[in-house]
Amino acid sequence: MTKTVAIVGAGPCGITAVKACLEEGLRPTAFDTKDKIGGLWNYDPDTSDGTSGRLFKNLVTNTCTIMTCFSDFPFPKEAPPFIRHPMFLKYFNDYADRFKLRDHFQLGTEVVRIEQAKDYDSTGRWQVHTRRLGQDVTSETYDYVMVCSGAFTEPFIPTVPGMDQYRGEISHTYKYRVSEPYAEKSVLVVGESFSACDIAVELCNPAKQVYLSIRHGFWVYQRRGPGGLPYDASLLRRWALTILPIWLVGYLYQRFLERDVNYAALGIRPSRPVFGEAFAVNDFVISQINCGKIKIVPEIERFLRTGVEFVDGTKLEDLDMVMYGTGYSIKTPFIDDSLLSDDVGTRNSYKYTFPANQPHPTLAAIGLIPPDAGLTPIGEAQARYAVMVFQGKIKLPTAEEMKREIDQKAKALCERYGRPKFLVPGKELIEELAHEIGCFPSLKRIFLQDPRLALHVFLAPVTPFAHRILGPHPWPGARDTIMTWLDACFSGIEGHTTPSRRFKKEEGGSSWILRSVILVALVAFAIAAVFHCKF
Repeated sequence: MTKTVAIVGAGPCGITAVKACLEEGLRPTAFDTKDKIGGLWNYDPDTSDGTSGRLFKNLVTNTCTIMTCFSDFPFPKEAPPFIRHPMFLKYFNDYADRFKLRDHFQLGTEVVRIEQAKDYDSTGRWQVHTRRLGQDVTSETYDYVMVCSGAFTEPFIPTVPGMDQYRGEISHTYKYRVSEPYAEKSVLVVGESFSACDIAVELCNPAKQVYLSIRHGFWVYQRRGPGGLPYDASLLRRWALTILPIWLVGYLYQRFLERDVNYAALGIRPSRPVFGEAFAVNDFVISQINCGKIKIVPEIERFLRTGVEFVDGTKLEDLDMVMYGTGYSIKTPFIDDSLLSDDVGTRNSYKYTFPANQPHPTLAAIGLIPPDAGLTPIGEAQARYAVMVFQGKIKLPTAEEMKREIDQKAKALCERYGRPKFLVPGKELIEELAHEIGCFPSLKRIFLQDPRLALHVFLAPVTPFAHRILGPHPWPGARDTIMTWLDACFSGIEGHTTPSRRFKKEEGGSSWILRSVILVALVAFAIAAVFHCKF
């Protein structure tokens, strides 16, 4: 009899979880309160009904298409390297259509409660209580549960003394849609990462003055990286991550970031290096600070009646609004904390997927983490891993062994950031899960079958496509997609055909850089082969 899976959420992680279940012969049902798939990528100008994370109108992705897509479904050629949210939403719908997933969604349905079934001790099954819009609660037993309800569920606003006496407006970036309502207002944005910087930049033109309150400082990654490539495609190369220590990769990239930006003079330089501190992907925040349209200020100590006082004792009066871009708390109110904790830092999930305190590996959390990379391929890797555990193709270690690894990762994150901080290294997690699944792109194995492909995998960025060459459920199109990854970085930009033509035209320009990178990579490949580096 086919085993059943209840999936909470029909956003990107829920969609790919459905596909992963079908690939392994399971029968999934994905529930979502919305009447459409795609989760928060469905833009809604209304901000009145609750607290779920929402898009602002001009949002553009902060990871490029070849690093953000599913492993067997690249973006169309007309997609630029970084896309606006309508194209991303279309991508998810096209994915669902391509793999015939729609019959497995039960939309307009709230998951009210998930609890252990009466026979859980012997079977590991779950009782799932749901309610369709306008109907009574119904209950059904499922063999497995995958929680894909998202990492942007409840906006986090820290409690600061004096908030109750402040006469201005206190808000969160989740409510922001367009900049027009903030015309001629004095706005303080609090935060030092993606949303805070994006919205501070957007507010510069209509607002009277924008302030950005930061604690530790942050690095700014422009979408254009070395050689004009998308920053993540340029930074996350397999040859570099295979041969070079991560600190050296970070050091080299930090030198690139600082080549024409004086972070200390701007007041945003963190004390810790790249990969050890918060970062924002933004093309304009540096210039807006230089123009005085954004003024950097310290952390808020307390609120005043018409403004705030900062930790250094300075004050800012006549402030119309304070907008927090301080992230989200990941909440799963439909399941007890003893089963799946809302506290990400103490959830104790093995591979950030399976709660280590459960006697049966039948409950999986997919995408319920704040990563430093695109969540779409992370969710896919977690889903593929989870269903193979469900089917008994992967056996989890003992509870003690899982707890030991969880503690080691928490310690490593603390050492990396110099303080308790839960920001999961996304690409590292994907590669780790790929080893478990059996789809890690072993260069040795690939070389024996296709030497040219092995070289391209080694030189290329760490894209999701490489995880469909070997292992379960390979994709025949993976080879061509990897071989043409450079074209995909530019094909959607108007005025360009292929990057090869671009490099040929730039005599003495970027072509020598490309040749140098290839030469270094070839030497690295040889060194790795000689010293048997882990592939």
